[in-house]
Amino acid sequence: MQSSLAVSRKVAAIAILSAVALSTDYILLPVANVKLMDSIVFLGSLLYGLEVGVPVAAITWLVYGTLNPLGADPPGLLILLILLECLYAIAGALVSKHIKSSSTRTPNLTFGFAGFLCAFIYDLVTNSYSGLLFYPGSVMWRIVEGNILGIPFSILHEVSDFALFAFVLPVALRTLRILPQRMDKKHDVKFRIEN
Repeated sequence: MQSSLAVSRKVAAIAILSAVALSTDYILLPVANVKLMDSIVFLGSLLYGLEVGVPVAAITWLVYGTLNPLGADPPGLLILLILLECLYAIAGALVSKHIKSSSTRTPNLTFGFAGFLCAFIYDLVTNSYSGLLFYPGSVMWRIVEGNILGIPFSILHEVSDFALFAFVLPVALRTLRILPQRMDKKHDVKFRIEN
C-alpha cells in the first residue's frame, strides 16, 4: 500500500503534467502535429509509472479534444485518441524498466525511437480511422486513402516526436532529477522524484 505522501505526489504529478501538456498544446496549436503532449505523457510514465502516465494521457486528450478552438472531436474519435495516447504512457513505463536494467547512460536514441514508433502507430491508426470515416469506396481503399493523404502530417508528427524525445526529453529528465537535489542542498528540504 502506498503512503498518503506518495499518492499525493502522484496526484500532483498528474495535475502538473496534464496542465503543462494542455498549455503547450494550445500554444503549439498553429503548428500542425507538433506537440509536447506525447513526450510529457511518456515522461510521466518514465518517472512515475503507468498510474501517472495513463491519467495524464486521458485528462489531456479529454480536455484538448473537447475544448479545442478547431472544434471538438466526436466521441468515437476522442476515445480512440485517448487510447492511442496511452501508447506513449506504456512506452514510457517499458523504457523506464529497460533503462533501469541496462547500463544506458544517454538514452537519447532509445527515447527517440520510442517516440517515433508510438507516433507511427498513432498515425497509422488515426489515418485509417479518418479514411474509414470520411472517404468513399471499399473499406480497404478508404484505409489506404486515409493513410496516403495523411503522409505529410504523419511525417511531421513522427519526425518531431523523434526529435523531441531524443533531444528535449533527456534534458528535461536530467533537470527534473537534478532540481530536487539542488533544493535539498539549498533549502534543506527532503524531496526527491520517485521512480
